[in-house]
Amino acid sequence: MPVKGQKFTSYTTEFKLKAVTMYLEEGMGYNRVTKELNLISSSYIRRWVKNYREHGIEGLTERRGKAARLSNEKPHPERKG
Repeated sequence: MPVKGQKFTSYTTEFKLKAVTMYLEEGMGYNRVTKELNLISSSYIRRWVKNYREHGIEGLTERRGKAARLSNEKPHPERKG
């Protein structure tokens, strides 16, 4: 659970692509990539690899806090009432 005032690290698309490449092309495991890149959790790598496999390089771009959606996502239906 986030703590009030907690700062979150954001990673560049290039950094994420490097991590994905280390996993997919160099054959490193999630934990090894995590250690090599000094990340706190391997869940970052898992998520980035999943997004890359599903959406390509576009899946690695930052979408947090933005209205932009991936092209194959359906927009949220408007609420009535």
